[in-house]
Amino acid sequence: MKTIRNKILEFVLLLQSGKSIFNELNKLKKYEKQSINENLKTQQKNLEKILLYSWKYVPYYKKILEEAKVVVNEEILLENFHQVKILDKEILANNFNSLITTNKKFRRNMYTNYSGGSTGTPTKFIQAQHYRIREMAAKWYYYTLINSFPCKHIKLWGSERDIIQAKFSIRSRMMNFLQQRKILNSFQMTQKNMFDYTNEINKYKPIIIEAYAQSIYELAIFIKNNNLKIFSPEGIIASAGTLYPSMKKLIEDVFQCVVLNRYGTREVGDVACSCEKNQGLHMNIINNYIEILDDNLQPAEPGEIGQIYITKLTNFTMPLIRYKIGDLGIPSKNTECGCGRGFPLLEFVEGREMSVFKTKDGTIVPAEFFIHFIGVVFNKGIISKFQVIQNDYDKITIKYILQERENLDGYKKQISYAIRRVMGEDCQIFWREVDQIPNLPSGKYLYTLSEIQ
Repeated sequence: MKTIRNKILEFVLLLQSGKSIFNELNKLKKYEKQSINENLKTQQKNLEKILLYSWKYVPYYKKILEEAKVVVNEEILLENFHQVKILDKEILANNFNSLITTNKKFRRNMYTNYSGGSTGTPTKFIQAQHYRIREMAAKWYYYTLINSFPCKHIKLWGSERDIIQAKFSIRSRMMNFLQQRKILNSFQMTQKNMFDYTNEINKYKPIIIEAYAQSIYELAIFIKNNNLKIFSPEGIIASAGTLYPSMKKLIEDVFQCVVLNRYGTREVGDVACSCEKNQGLHMNIINNYIEILDDNLQPAEPGEIGQIYITKLTNFTMPLIRYKIGDLGIPSKNTECGCGRGFPLLEFVEGREMSVFKTKDGTIVPAEFFIHFIGVVFNKGIISKFQVIQNDYDKITIKYILQERENLDGYKKQISYAIRRVMGEDCQIFWREVDQIPNLPSGKYLYTLSEIQ
């Protein structure tokens, strides 16, 4: 049953996009109850639709799709889809105008958006209100894995641009009220801010907390180290960064609630999210066609890491086909989850390629190794923050903010020993004490950073 607040919210969004967000949300909830095979058939139809549309109305893709023999005599041949040229950030920038639709219907209410700039320079792309409402519904759907939505929730967010808009824009303040949303700025997680945020959570008593993975992890550490009481929401959704198992466990222990891991980007919206069963991330295959490919652009084997490529099935203003996100993922060995939902599983998203370390023989060392040993196993309140940088295959620099000098030397020896066991006995390790370690422009924080190209 819709509340008066929800009816007003629906009307406001309907004026903007011409679509009812609750209708879009209910569609996804219906797909949830269908089998994976049924939803895969819907995905195939949506893929064929965006491909034919792109061939007709997007100048860049007419030649690309014909060369790949995906469109022949105005018919779609999906068996040739793997031959479509990969779209990356550089190609997108160089062909920006020719990637925008010529169809007037989908040029209405266009707006420019940008990625968070995790790789250095923010990526520019075009979206429109009809796309935005469907992606908003997709985000809401993942909220419903915890509770019916909209509901009282706190957003602990780190994007300076988002925070400024939410704080000063009249429209954003109205939307915050209608969605029962309170926003806390995690751009700088100072001791004072974290104390204030703890009090705010206790006072507001949110049903759901949505947060940057790193920010809610830092807040959980702060609450634990200071023996503070904290209100337990029904669930937490961690996003905008890799949620490693050790981080997830600590957050769950502190807040005493389920923690869901959600994956998405500004370019393509929310793509996948875990559920209460914690068996992987449910992929939204209605809105996305997701490929995880190895270095030879062949499908990665279940359990093996590969690059994530997304074909967005809902953006008809600037279609992104086989778009290289820049993140790494692992296909699941089991596509079905014990919860019975009709969305197949993705085992794990490793995060940005630049956050993963490699040895000389090509072995991949995930960031979780460093987070677990440096931040959890050996850290007994000695350091408050760290960042590990791989300068070369056999050279690592560890930046750290000191909290307690006693036992520091022993801590360093234990960490250095553990790192050399994985990176090689000849690995040089340099420790640098610093006063602060800045976040990325997007507000995200990298625990690990590889400088190897």
